Amino acid sequence: MQSMTGFGRGEYSGEGFQVRVEVKSLNHRFLEIICRLPRRYQILEERIRREVQNRFHRGRFEIQARVFGVPPDTARLFVDRGLLDQYLLHLRSLAAEYDLAGELSAGDLLHLREIFIQVEETPEIETLWSELAPALEKALEEVARMREKEGTYLREILLAHLQELDRWLAAIAERKENHLREAHRRLKERLQRLLADKGLDPMRLHQEAAILADRLDFSEELDRLYSHLRHFKEIMAASGPHGRKLDFLCQEMFREINTLSHKASSAEISHLAVEVKSVIEKVREQVQNLE
Repeated sequence: MQSMTGFGRGEYSGEGFQVRVEVKSLNHRFLEIICRLPRRYQILEERIRREVQNRFHRGRFEIQARVFGVPPDTARLFVDRGLLDQYLLHLRSLAAEYDLAGELSAGDLLHLREIFIQVEETPEIETLWSELAPALEKALEEVARMREKEGTYLREILLAHLQELDRWLAAIAERKENHLREAHRRLKERLQRLLADKGLDPMRLHQEAAILADRLDFSEELDRLYSHLRHFKEIMAASGPHGRKLDFLCQEMFREINTLSHKASSAEISHLAVEVKSVIEKVREQVQNLE
Protein backbone atom coordinates (compact mmCIF):
# COMPACT_ATOMS: atom_id res chain seq x y z
CA MET A 1 0.00 0.00 0.00
CA GLN A 2 1.38 3.37 -1.05
CA SER A 3 0.35 6.94 -0.50
CA MET A 4 0.53 9.52 -3.29
CA THR A 5 2.79 11.97 -1.48
CA GLY A 6 6.56 11.83 -1.63
CA PHE A 7 9.75 13.67 -2.47
CA GLY A 8 13.07 12.55 -3.88
CA ARG A 9 16.33 14.03 -5.11
CA GLY A 10 19.12 12.56 -7.21
CA GLU A 11 22.41 13.87 -8.57
CA TYR A 12 24.88 12.99 -11.30
CA SER A 13 28.39 14.45 -11.57
CA GLY A 14 30.08 14.74 -14.92
CA GLU A 15 33.25 16.43 -16.14
CA GLY A 16 32.89 20.04 -15.03
CA PHE A 17 29.15 19.90 -14.41
CA GLN A 18 26.46 18.37 -12.19
CA VAL A 19 22.86 17.34 -12.88
CA ARG A 20 20.30 17.51 -10.08
CA VAL A 21 16.78 16.06 -10.37
CA GLU A 22 14.03 16.69 -7.83
CA VAL A 23 10.70 14.84 -7.93
CA LYS A 24 7.64 15.80 -5.90
CA SER A 25 4.54 13.62 -5.79
CA LEU A 26 1.12 14.91 -4.69
CA ASN A 27 -2.46 13.61 -4.55
CA HIS A 28 -4.35 13.43 -7.84
CA ARG A 29 -7.25 11.43 -9.27
CA PHE A 30 -5.08 10.22 -12.16
CA LEU A 31 -1.42 10.12 -13.13
CA GLU A 32 -0.23 13.59 -14.11
CA ILE A 33 3.42 14.31 -14.96
CA ILE A 34 4.85 17.81 -15.20
CA CYS A 35 8.46 18.19 -16.36
CA ARG A 36 10.57 21.30 -15.96
CA LEU A 37 13.78 20.63 -17.86
CA PRO A 38 16.71 22.72 -19.06
CA ARG A 39 16.97 23.01 -22.83
CA ARG A 40 19.73 20.44 -22.93
CA TYR A 41 17.40 17.66 -21.67
CA GLN A 42 14.03 18.68 -23.13
CA ILE A 43 14.36 16.02 -25.81
CA LEU A 44 14.16 13.41 -23.00
CA GLU A 45 10.75 14.46 -21.65
CA GLU A 46 8.80 11.57 -23.16
CA ARG A 47 11.36 9.09 -21.89
CA ILE A 48 11.09 10.56 -18.40
CA ARG A 49 7.32 10.21 -18.56
CA ARG A 50 7.61 6.53 -19.44
CA GLU A 51 9.90 5.93 -16.46
CA VAL A 52 7.31 7.42 -14.10
CA GLN A 53 4.41 5.56 -15.76
CA ASN A 54 6.26 2.25 -15.36
CA ARG A 55 6.59 2.79 -11.61
CA PHE A 56 3.45 4.58 -10.44
CA HIS A 57 -0.29 4.55 -11.16
CA ARG A 58 -1.66 7.73 -9.58
CA GLY A 59 -0.47 11.11 -8.39
CA ARG A 60 0.71 14.46 -9.68
CA PHE A 61 4.44 14.29 -10.33
CA GLU A 62 6.46 17.48 -10.63
CA ILE A 63 9.92 16.76 -12.03
CA GLN A 64 12.57 19.46 -12.14
CA ALA A 65 16.08 19.01 -13.53
CA ARG A 66 18.86 21.57 -13.23
CA VAL A 67 22.41 21.71 -14.56
CA PHE A 68 25.24 23.29 -12.56
CA GLY A 69 28.43 24.09 -14.43
CA VAL A 70 29.01 23.66 -18.16
CA PRO A 71 29.05 20.26 -19.86
CA PRO A 72 32.12 19.96 -22.09
CA ASP A 73 30.10 19.39 -25.24
CA THR A 74 27.65 22.21 -24.73
CA ALA A 75 29.23 24.53 -27.31
CA ARG A 76 32.35 24.99 -29.43
CA LEU A 77 34.08 28.23 -30.39
CA PHE A 78 35.24 28.81 -33.94
CA VAL A 79 37.16 31.69 -35.54
CA ASP A 80 36.03 33.05 -38.90
CA ARG A 81 39.53 33.21 -40.39
CA GLY A 82 38.34 34.63 -43.68
CA LEU A 83 36.76 37.58 -41.94
CA LEU A 84 39.83 37.98 -39.72
CA ASP A 85 42.12 38.12 -42.80
CA GLN A 86 39.98 40.89 -44.25
CA TYR A 87 40.14 42.88 -40.99
CA LEU A 88 43.94 42.57 -40.87
CA LEU A 89 44.33 43.45 -44.55
CA HIS A 90 42.29 46.62 -44.22
CA LEU A 91 43.89 47.67 -40.93
CA ARG A 92 47.41 47.32 -42.29
CA SER A 93 46.41 49.15 -45.46
CA LEU A 94 44.98 52.03 -43.41
CA ALA A 95 48.07 52.14 -41.18
CA ALA A 96 50.37 52.38 -44.22
CA GLU A 97 48.18 54.90 -46.05
CA TYR A 98 47.79 57.26 -43.12
CA ASP A 99 51.13 56.59 -41.47
CA LEU A 100 49.52 55.21 -38.27
CA ALA A 101 51.82 54.03 -35.50
CA GLY A 102 51.37 50.92 -33.44
CA GLU A 103 51.05 47.23 -34.00
CA LEU A 104 47.93 45.10 -33.78
CA SER A 105 48.05 42.71 -30.76
CA ALA A 106 46.18 39.53 -29.94
CA GLY A 107 44.25 41.44 -27.28
CA ASP A 108 42.92 43.79 -29.93
CA LEU A 109 41.24 40.86 -31.62
CA LEU A 110 38.86 40.48 -28.66
CA HIS A 111 37.14 43.65 -29.82
CA LEU A 112 36.38 42.00 -33.14
CA ARG A 113 33.52 39.90 -31.83
CA GLU A 114 32.21 39.08 -35.26
CA ILE A 115 35.12 36.78 -35.94
CA PHE A 116 34.28 34.51 -32.99
CA ILE A 117 31.45 32.05 -33.63
CA GLN A 118 29.89 29.94 -30.87
CA VAL A 119 28.18 26.81 -32.15
CA GLU A 120 25.91 24.84 -29.80
CA GLU A 121 26.08 21.11 -30.22
CA THR A 122 23.36 18.58 -29.45
CA PRO A 123 24.83 15.40 -27.99
CA GLU A 124 23.40 11.99 -28.81
CA ILE A 125 20.19 11.10 -26.95
CA GLU A 126 21.84 8.17 -25.21
CA THR A 127 24.63 10.45 -23.99
CA LEU A 128 22.08 12.84 -22.53
CA TRP A 129 20.14 9.96 -20.97
CA SER A 130 23.31 8.58 -19.38
CA GLU A 131 23.67 11.94 -17.60
CA LEU A 132 20.06 12.38 -16.52
CA ALA A 133 18.98 8.79 -15.83
CA PRO A 134 21.12 8.15 -12.70
CA ALA A 135 19.81 11.29 -11.01
CA LEU A 136 16.22 10.53 -12.06
CA GLU A 137 16.50 6.91 -10.89
CA LYS A 138 17.68 7.92 -7.44
CA ALA A 139 14.99 10.58 -7.11
CA LEU A 140 12.21 8.16 -8.11
CA GLU A 141 13.52 5.53 -5.70
CA GLU A 142 13.36 8.03 -2.85
CA VAL A 143 9.82 8.99 -3.85
CA ALA A 144 8.80 5.32 -3.91
CA ARG A 145 10.28 4.69 -0.46
CA MET A 146 8.54 7.72 1.00
CA ARG A 147 5.22 6.77 -0.60
CA GLU A 148 5.55 3.23 0.76
CA LYS A 149 6.45 4.46 4.24
CA GLU A 150 3.50 6.83 4.24
CA GLY A 151 1.30 4.02 2.89
CA THR A 152 2.25 1.79 5.83
CA TYR A 153 1.27 4.58 8.21
CA LEU A 154 -2.06 5.08 6.41
CA ARG A 155 -2.72 1.35 6.58
CA GLU A 156 -2.49 1.38 10.37
CA ILE A 157 -4.85 4.35 10.55
CA LEU A 158 -7.35 2.65 8.24
CA LEU A 159 -7.28 -0.58 10.22
CA ALA A 160 -8.04 1.36 13.41
CA HIS A 161 -10.97 3.09 11.70
CA LEU A 162 -12.27 -0.24 10.38
CA GLN A 163 -12.22 -1.71 13.88
CA GLU A 164 -14.25 1.26 15.10
CA LEU A 165 -16.65 0.84 12.19
CA ASP A 166 -17.04 -2.84 13.05
CA ARG A 167 -17.99 -1.93 16.63
CA TRP A 168 -20.67 0.55 15.54
CA LEU A 169 -22.15 -1.96 13.08
CA ALA A 170 -22.18 -4.58 15.83
CA ALA A 171 -24.08 -2.12 18.05
CA ILE A 172 -26.69 -1.69 15.31
CA ALA A 173 -26.93 -5.45 14.80
CA GLU A 174 -27.52 -5.97 18.55
CA ARG A 175 -30.48 -3.60 18.41
CA LYS A 176 -31.97 -4.97 15.22
CA GLU A 177 -34.20 -7.66 16.76
CA ASN A 178 -35.47 -5.35 19.49
CA HIS A 179 -36.13 -2.72 16.85
CA LEU A 180 -38.17 -5.15 14.73
CA ARG A 181 -40.13 -6.42 17.75
CA GLU A 182 -40.89 -2.86 18.80
CA ALA A 183 -41.94 -1.95 15.26
CA HIS A 184 -44.29 -4.95 15.12
CA ARG A 185 -45.73 -4.05 18.52
CA ARG A 186 -46.49 -0.50 17.44
CA LEU A 187 -48.06 -1.74 14.22
CA LYS A 188 -50.22 -4.21 16.10
CA GLU A 189 -51.46 -1.50 18.42
CA ARG A 190 -52.32 0.75 15.51
CA LEU A 191 -54.12 -2.09 13.75
CA GLN A 192 -56.16 -2.84 16.79
CA ARG A 193 -57.23 0.79 17.05
CA LEU A 194 -58.10 0.94 13.37
CA LEU A 195 -60.12 -2.27 13.52
CA ALA A 196 -61.99 -1.10 16.59
CA ASP A 197 -62.71 2.40 15.26
CA LYS A 198 -63.29 1.88 11.57
CA GLY A 199 -64.43 -1.67 11.16
CA LEU A 200 -61.89 -2.21 8.33
CA ASP A 201 -61.12 -5.54 6.69
CA PRO A 202 -58.71 -7.36 9.05
CA MET A 203 -57.08 -9.38 6.22
CA ARG A 204 -56.26 -6.26 4.20
CA LEU A 205 -54.88 -4.50 7.25
CA HIS A 206 -52.64 -7.44 8.13
CA GLN A 207 -51.32 -7.46 4.56
CA GLU A 208 -50.49 -3.77 4.74
CA ALA A 209 -48.86 -4.31 8.12
CA ALA A 210 -46.67 -7.09 6.72
CA ILE A 211 -45.54 -4.82 3.88
CA LEU A 212 -44.79 -1.98 6.27
CA ALA A 213 -42.90 -4.29 8.61
CA ASP A 214 -40.78 -5.48 5.70
CA ARG A 215 -39.93 -1.89 4.87
CA LEU A 216 -38.65 -1.40 8.40
CA ASP A 217 -36.32 -4.43 8.16
CA PHE A 218 -32.77 -3.24 7.38
CA SER A 219 -31.16 -6.69 7.52
CA GLU A 220 -30.10 -6.58 3.87
CA GLU A 221 -28.42 -3.19 4.25
CA LEU A 222 -26.59 -4.37 7.35
CA ASP A 223 -25.45 -7.54 5.58
CA ARG A 224 -24.15 -5.50 2.63
CA LEU A 225 -22.28 -3.19 4.98
CA TYR A 226 -20.52 -6.17 6.53
CA SER A 227 -19.80 -7.51 3.04
CA HIS A 228 -18.28 -4.17 1.98
CA LEU A 229 -16.22 -4.12 5.15
CA ARG A 230 -14.80 -7.60 4.42
CA HIS A 231 -14.10 -6.63 0.82
CA PHE A 232 -12.35 -3.47 2.03
CA LYS A 233 -9.97 -5.52 4.16
CA GLU A 234 -9.34 -7.96 1.30
CA ILE A 235 -8.36 -5.12 -1.04
CA MET A 236 -6.02 -3.69 1.59
CA ALA A 237 -4.31 -7.07 1.90
CA ALA A 238 -3.93 -7.47 -1.88
CA SER A 239 -1.38 -5.80 -4.13
CA GLY A 240 -2.12 -2.25 -5.30
CA PRO A 241 -3.16 0.12 -6.52
CA HIS A 242 -5.83 0.46 -3.83
CA GLY A 243 -7.16 4.02 -3.83
CA ARG A 244 -9.91 3.97 -6.44
CA LYS A 245 -11.37 0.63 -5.32
CA LEU A 246 -11.46 1.65 -1.67
CA ASP A 247 -12.95 5.04 -2.53
CA PHE A 248 -15.74 3.27 -4.42
CA LEU A 249 -16.42 1.01 -1.42
CA CYS A 250 -16.65 4.07 0.83
CA GLN A 251 -19.33 5.49 -1.46
CA GLU A 252 -21.24 2.20 -1.35
CA MET A 253 -21.05 2.06 2.45
CA PHE A 254 -22.39 5.62 2.65
CA ARG A 255 -25.30 4.63 0.45
CA GLU A 256 -26.12 1.55 2.55
CA ILE A 257 -25.96 3.31 5.93
CA ASN A 258 -28.19 6.11 4.61
CA THR A 259 -30.76 3.57 3.45
CA LEU A 260 -30.49 1.68 6.73
CA SER A 261 -31.05 4.83 8.78
CA HIS A 262 -34.03 5.81 6.67
CA LYS A 263 -35.67 2.38 6.92
CA ALA A 264 -35.11 2.00 10.65
CA SER A 265 -37.12 5.10 11.62
CA SER A 266 -35.54 4.79 15.05
CA ALA A 267 -33.86 7.62 16.92
CA GLU A 268 -31.42 5.25 18.63
CA ILE A 269 -30.36 3.54 15.41
CA SER A 270 -30.20 6.89 13.60
CA HIS A 271 -27.72 8.09 16.22
CA LEU A 272 -25.62 4.97 15.68
CA ALA A 273 -25.84 5.50 11.91
CA VAL A 274 -24.43 9.01 12.38
CA GLU A 275 -21.43 7.48 14.15
CA VAL A 276 -21.00 5.01 11.28
CA LYS A 277 -21.10 7.85 8.72
CA SER A 278 -18.52 9.78 10.72
CA VAL A 279 -16.11 6.82 10.67
CA ILE A 280 -16.69 6.17 6.95
CA GLU A 281 -15.88 9.83 6.26
CA LYS A 282 -12.62 9.46 8.20
CA VAL A 283 -11.81 6.35 6.17
CA ARG A 284 -12.55 8.11 2.92
CA GLU A 285 -10.32 11.07 3.84
CA GLN A 286 -7.41 8.67 4.28
CA VAL A 287 -8.27 6.69 1.16
CA GLN A 288 -7.96 9.91 -0.86
CA ASN A 289 -4.22 9.80 -0.09
CA LEU A 290 -3.71 6.28 -1.41
CA GLU A 291 -2.39 5.35 -4.85
